[in-house]
Amino acid sequence: MKPVETGGGDDALRLRAAAGDTYPLTLVRPFAFDEPLAPIVAARRAGQAVDITILHAAFAELQRTSDAIVVEGAGGLLVPITETDTFATLFKRWDVELIVVAANRLGAINHTMLTLECAQTHGIPVRGVVLNTVSPEPPGIAEETNLELLRELAGVPVVDLPYGGTVTELARRLVRFLHA
Repeated sequence: MKPVETGGGDDALRLRAAAGDTYPLTLVRPFAFDEPLAPIVAARRAGQAVDITILHAAFAELQRTSDAIVVEGAGGLLVPITETDTFATLFKRWDVELIVVAANRLGAINHTMLTLECAQTHGIPVRGVVLNTVSPEPPGIAEETNLELLRELAGVPVVDLPYGGTVTELARRLVRFLHA
């Protein structure tokens, strides 16, 4: 599920395909906006509003008809969806566990630790962190040291995903990671 997709991407289509194309897009992605902005801003600029009750209803239906649900956020836990809701409040209400995905680059330590602290503050359990290599370029010193330091500091399992990793490779790594 991608509750709100901004930027005209195809994340929801990919999620639906991964689930076997059995769910209507209105459940997988209840709201979509073309501009790559925070959901509240994208909705306002499109002359709409995100109705949180529609998100809750879609999640409840997916929960009723699925063995498991993968919910992809957008931009971070504190990104506003409505005037009163963020992804953190949504995920807390839905009682989901997080897998934090962080780009392996300079700033990843701060970004990841802030996200983990935010999750803890909101009472959202974190299963682990995926440190995602986002560039084919040779790694700099930050990219070479982020994984080890995050494994030391995060308090949850941390796994790396190399650049160009396949979906199959990611699935294998995540299975090992989630059973660690």
